[in-house]
Amino acid sequence: MTELALPAGSLQAALTAFKEGADAVYLGLKSFSARANATNFTFEDLAKLRQVALTEGKKIYVTVNTLIEESELDEAFKTLKHIDFIGCDGIIVQDLGLVNLIKTYAPKLALHASTQLSVHTIAGVQELVRLGFERVVLARELTFQEVKRIREACRDVELKVFIHGALCYSFSGLCTASEQLCGRSANRGSCAQICRNYFTVEHDPNVSSTLSPIPQGVKDGWFFSMSDMKAGPVAKELQELGIESLKVEGRMKSPAYTGLAARYYRAILDGDDNVEQLDEALSVVFSRRQTSGWLASYGREKQDFTIRRAPTLGSTSYPGHRGIKAAKITLVKRDSIMVTLLTDVSLRDGLMYFIRSQKQPIDTIKFGINSLIDQRGRSITGAYEGESVAIMLPANSPRPHTGEFLYLISRHDQNPALISEALPLSKHPVDMTFTLQDESLHIQCLYGEATYEIPTSEARKPQETEANIVSIFSQSDTSFLTLGSIHVVNKTQLPIEQIFLPLSALKAIRRDWYELLDRTLAQELTKNLPKEPISQKLEMRQLPPRSLLRTEQNLPYIDLKSLVESEKPLSSLLFTYEGQYYLPLSPVMFDEDAFFSDLDKVIDRMEKESLLDSVSFGLNNLGQLAYFRNRQLSCFFDIYVYLANSEAANLALTFGLKMEGGYLWMERKQTNLECWPFIPTVVDDAFSPPLFISRSCFRHDSLRLSCEGCPHRGSWYVKGDNQRLRVMVEDCITTVVHA
Repeated sequence: MTELALPAGSLQAALTAFKEGADAVYLGLKSFSARANATNFTFEDLAKLRQVALTEGKKIYVTVNTLIEESELDEAFKTLKHIDFIGCDGIIVQDLGLVNLIKTYAPKLALHASTQLSVHTIAGVQELVRLGFERVVLARELTFQEVKRIREACRDVELKVFIHGALCYSFSGLCTASEQLCGRSANRGSCAQICRNYFTVEHDPNVSSTLSPIPQGVKDGWFFSMSDMKAGPVAKELQELGIESLKVEGRMKSPAYTGLAARYYRAILDGDDNVEQLDEALSVVFSRRQTSGWLASYGREKQDFTIRRAPTLGSTSYPGHRGIKAAKITLVKRDSIMVTLLTDVSLRDGLMYFIRSQKQPIDTIKFGINSLIDQRGRSITGAYEGESVAIMLPANSPRPHTGEFLYLISRHDQNPALISEALPLSKHPVDMTFTLQDESLHIQCLYGEATYEIPTSEARKPQETEANIVSIFSQSDTSFLTLGSIHVVNKTQLPIEQIFLPLSALKAIRRDWYELLDRTLAQELTKNLPKEPISQKLEMRQLPPRSLLRTEQNLPYIDLKSLVESEKPLSSLLFTYEGQYYLPLSPVMFDEDAFFSDLDKVIDRMEKESLLDSVSFGLNNLGQLAYFRNRQLSCFFDIYVYLANSEAANLALTFGLKMEGGYLWMERKQTNLECWPFIPTVVDDAFSPPLFISRSCFRHDSLRLSCEGCPHRGSWYVKGDNQRLRVMVEDCITTVVHA
């Protein structure tokens, strides 16, 4: 059965999701979450939800999907130990160092690959399987046919596919815009959503007008703002394809959103009839402009030059929540408007209309309905679709115009009733041995042992001594531990059924015993990561300053197709440094057959030109590892296969590559190298990577130009508040760099 997985930014959201039909939720803890600004979970919250999930047959997945710095490895290790102790159905990770820690210290945790790993090919999925992953969250940029191709080729791993929610402009895991412009790393859960910012656009004067077209009248917009995905019509097809899990995005959103999304997709998967009503309700709670994303609205089945006739995937005219059309304005008065309703409305519903703005193309006026007047002048509490009513406008706000629309952005009754969070903890059963002695009780288990004084005497009537011990010690109050199996040893002079143990004394012992166990458990779970400094480092090549490995267009990788098509000697096309040639590969390779075919051709030419032994290849996607492992060609971990800590470096050494070195994660200029097995090359200050790498074509999706007659490339400049950026399109892939 295909699983429906909902986001849980809080315990309340998780409980709501379960109540409304979700099979699973995914959540983040207070640290190492890619949604750092969500409420997120404490370990106590996780233990409560774990118990709910076990009772109701649901599943929970914990996201630890940020990159981990060397100084944070101890905290990350403790976090993993807590998760391992409480239990979950999978842990979603991005950092290769965490993969190494989990495989070494928490092997029972099921590894799930985050979409932040940018896996979008068969080879990438197969590499993750080799690393021990049981489930892969595929990149959001894949079409249905591309997902199908991966499904058919990778039957030995579970696949998870996004079906609803916000779309990033850049490939997840490859975006550096927030870090470069705001100092807030998307790979650390602190994305500033630069793609939702407003920009002006201008021609690139250095290329022909054919390669830098701008539609008449277009000069500004939210060019990098994507539509929201709502792939309801495709969900059933993914289920039939055998996709194990369908994922709704939105850990930053409310329990109302989570609950309605669960109900909507549950209805689709189960074939219920009330889908249309739920669709509208979900859009009111939160929706930008909606499409089915690359999955079903891209207009292409694969990475080719088929003319896209589908509407844009962008949301460039307005980047925020717009709800649904609520009414058409028929008359504007001084303090109110007359409207014809397009949906039912009530007092305290939230409305919005658009106005022109001096700072950006449009702005919004948002207000709650505090007065509804029908055509007979009566004050009413609600009105229905098709009726004409008067609605009061907020005081001192710009007025809309006749013929424009009001949008419904919230309903007064959309928030679900709160579910009690006073829930029992999921407890870890511990096997215990109770040894009865004259005037004492000795208790022993995995977490410790203790001896307690207790008066023992001969009972006046037969006692259920063992049952009494079980009854009392099964009640562990707020402890994360509880009684598992029990073994009672009787070393007194009396038969066990004749021993009288005061229940009040047993209860006092129980309190002290569990306090002892909790202290021991806390000490165990807060131990630092065992690690030893490595004085003798492996000899690795110090790689060139990364700023030297850039094309004239400021791209940090070389397009293989350009090498194949060029008649120039490869020695004149590759990067060179101190007598060595370097070929950094693209992190994006949707047509992997063409990618590896071109790579074969380039390597054949290198051999013919006697270059191959002097070339080192930069690996920028996990899907490239197998090719180089099988051929044992010299390579290095480039800027998009992140080496953020020593554990990631240790894992890299197990890949079986002819590896000559690697760059330290490019967002950091220093780290403690004491425990690293080799010295990584620090990316120099002169280097700046692309801000965005996107499958969204700037020409088509942002400027809304037709694909008819398109040369499949182009160049423009855009300007934001304090930035001037260059936007380049090559084979319908958009790259944004500093101008």
